[in-house]
Amino acid sequence: MSTQNSAIASFHSFCTSVISFTESEWQEFEKHLVIKKLKKNQHFIKEGEICTRMAFVARGFTRLYFLIQGEEVTKDFCFENTFTGSTASFISREPSHFNVIAMEDTELVTIDYEGLMNLYDNYHCWSNFGRKLVEQFAIRKENREVSFLLYSPEDRYQDMLIKYPSIIQRVPLKLIASFLGMTPETLSRVRKKLSTRS
Repeated sequence: MSTQNSAIASFHSFCTSVISFTESEWQEFEKHLVIKKLKKNQHFIKEGEICTRMAFVARGFTRLYFLIQGEEVTKDFCFENTFTGSTASFISREPSHFNVIAMEDTELVTIDYEGLMNLYDNYHCWSNFGRKLVEQFAIRKENREVSFLLYSPEDRYQDMLIKYPSIIQRVPLKLIASFLGMTPETLSRVRKKLSTRS
């Protein structure tokens, strides 16, 4: 199987885990899909650009980050079987406030705004698919806000390991610290403290 077919197959499998649809409905969706391959450290979106396509991560992963006074502040990581891009920019057609960069060689399954809206307007299953994804995004966003406001640094770190088991092997600790809202020194202390408990 080619890498393109493998990426489409991964996205098809993800879709079937969310909703039910017929073969003809899938074929209509597939017409709008475009594969995009990114090399490590290549941007999918840069701050100030309009996000014209949303992307499903079939292979690799991306990092979302702000550039604040010359310093990169990590907003999120998007691993396999999740979506990446700027949802606000994609929907509003306004410039993105953050950057999206590939952390490894990455393969994305992308769709443009017009194609997605056409599917929403003409197919109940794909409109339902979009609604369920928005619900997932909202829950994830709220859970992240809760972790920052209510969790201790140790709890935030442990929660991250549960949600992203491979993150320590794939992401530099400096970027993990930024993602967790800590300094690298604080993350080091957290890791040392937890290691002494085990």
